[in-house]
Amino acid sequence: MSEAKTVLVTGCTSGIGLVVSHYLHDQGYRLVLVGRNEEKLKKVSSETGNAPYIVCDLEDGDQIRGIFDYCIKIGMKLSGLIHCAGFTLNSPIRSLRDEDMKRQMQIHYYAFVDLCKNFYRRSISSDGSSIVVMSSFSTYTKRKGSVAYAAAKSAVNTAVSIASKEFLKRSIRVNAILSAYVDTPLIDGLDELLDVSEVQPMGLIPPKAIAELAEFLISDKSKYITGALIPVSAGMEGN
Repeated sequence: MSEAKTVLVTGCTSGIGLVVSHYLHDQGYRLVLVGRNEEKLKKVSSETGNAPYIVCDLEDGDQIRGIFDYCIKIGMKLSGLIHCAGFTLNSPIRSLRDEDMKRQMQIHYYAFVDLCKNFYRRSISSDGSSIVVMSSFSTYTKRKGSVAYAAAKSAVNTAVSIASKEFLKRSIRVNAILSAYVDTPLIDGLDELLDVSEVQPMGLIPPKAIAELAEFLISDKSKYITGALIPVSAGMEGN
């Protein structure tokens, strides 16, 4: 990389976001870290060159705008955004609570759109920047119990398709990674619900494989790719 890009990563204190943050740091990127737990953020920051960090609840639109105001304050102009924050939910429709559905939409969809809206500001991002969001292969499989999660991720996919068109004026690319089961704490207990080897023949996906793809999409190596919904299925079949 001729000049280090500055990338904002949400959900950076665990799971895919944590691995993405470490991988980008190792590849020479500068980071701005976003998460809810300050102690965990401090630890990740110390492990990634004392990267600046912001404590933020992504269910609060004012706090989301505050992320970007902070970037302006410290003189960090962004060339990338990777939205990793999220959580899974497995619940049949008959027992699904309204608050659970709302939280799924808020963290995955509303927060993503809000992040994109703020990122697009010329004072925040450079022309030719890149946005990557972690979506899910569940939008293809539509398994029982996944209605809230899969619906929220489907909304994310639609937002990616539309934002990629609206942001062309500044050559800002917008893409999504649709992964099947990744080996992170989010899938703890999954083996009690199903046989992973049956539904995902290639096994659990190492989070580094997702980090490598995210870095490719942030980098100039993918400068002609936008609006893509990229499945990482490990052999899982969609319905």
